[in-house]
Amino acid sequence: MLNLPIYLRGSSYYIHTRVAGRQFKRSLQTNDKITAIFRAVKIMELILSKTVKPEDFDLSATKNYEIDLSRGVFRADGPEDHQMMMDALNSIQSIKQSVFHADTDKASILPKRKIGLTMPEVLDKFFLVKSHLSQATHHSYTKAVNEFSSFLKNPSILNISVFDVTKYQEYLAQKKNTTRTIDNKISVLRTVFNFAIKQGYMNSENPAKERALQSGKSKTQSGYGIFEASEIKQIYHSDFFTKSRTEDPDYYWVLILALLTGCRISEITSLKKEQFKITESGVNYIKIVDSKTQAGERCIPISSNLLNAGLAEFIKDKDDKIFKYNLRLGKGSGNAVGKKFKRHLEEVKIKGDKLVFHSLRKFVNDFLLENEVPYEVRCQFMGHEVDDINIKIYTRKITVDNIFALLQRSLFKLEMLTGLIQTKF
Repeated sequence: MLNLPIYLRGSSYYIHTRVAGRQFKRSLQTNDKITAIFRAVKIMELILSKTVKPEDFDLSATKNYEIDLSRGVFRADGPEDHQMMMDALNSIQSIKQSVFHADTDKASILPKRKIGLTMPEVLDKFFLVKSHLSQATHHSYTKAVNEFSSFLKNPSILNISVFDVTKYQEYLAQKKNTTRTIDNKISVLRTVFNFAIKQGYMNSENPAKERALQSGKSKTQSGYGIFEASEIKQIYHSDFFTKSRTEDPDYYWVLILALLTGCRISEITSLKKEQFKITESGVNYIKIVDSKTQAGERCIPISSNLLNAGLAEFIKDKDDKIFKYNLRLGKGSGNAVGKKFKRHLEEVKIKGDKLVFHSLRKFVNDFLLENEVPYEVRCQFMGHEVDDINIKIYTRKITVDNIFALLQRSLFKLEMLTGLIQTKF
């Protein structure tokens, strides 16, 4: 096989060899590989046949015949040129066959691509089994999986490797996603991969396993902040908040319930009238039936002070949903409240990138801790999982009546912080 010593340098191919012990190097004046090969063959034929000396070689002397494969044009000036043209074609054919065999050999050593479900197809089966998931969760999972699958050109889940997850993390970082956002997206993928393994759709290790970029400490430090008691007073005793009772009662009562129940914004804004209940002993409570976690499905006691201060009147004429906020795809039903709360903080001059509506929930939990409410009671009230066998397996949930008895003093103090009860402590 003819092995032509040509290479691409810049925008032109070059021939570089030794002839009769002397180095020979010339530009082939083209960046087309096929044309370069033709010219190199012609040059070598002229030099080796001693028609032209290397030092006297002129590329124009190689243009005696013409070959244009794209148009099927083959021209020669005479029998000698015709023979040279045929030799050049044979050389090219040999080189092309060599390349073909090399590519075939290379393909034969590559691992075969496995056939199986794609990530979006696995996610569809995940949603089929996990039908209780909220619309917001459904949307966030779909968005994360579709983005990942699209990035990898929609491969079978069996062909996704740890390196693919790494490339995706780097891609997200280049797109200016925060470390927390990247970890959240990888967490979604990890959940879907775990499901695929459990259901038998893949039998390899989870490629998103242990891929968190943030440590537990870093994640805690980068989370939402917690309001100070003085800031809570600024919020709930401001003109902005007082006026909202008549100008925007939905916003007013959402904020009141946030501080007196510790509920998530989506749990409050999606409340229905039927969720307000009362025990046989007369304790009022709210039954949360749709939450972020299983532990979040709970009963939250509220005092009669809250109802008598105007909440009962507010919900009296409601047919179904308590609040006006509609569910937005991927945003939940609390998006509008969150935006107005941000304006609220600006109005009362409270600054802090980490202070958001969710910071009210954190304040409530911290307030209960400061008031020595038992851990198990706090967890049940807030809807947090208790990772303890004694509590999870060997005990029943604390009754609403008992939780209210243990929380009554703390709830009274929170009611004073909101201004519902005009008493100082």
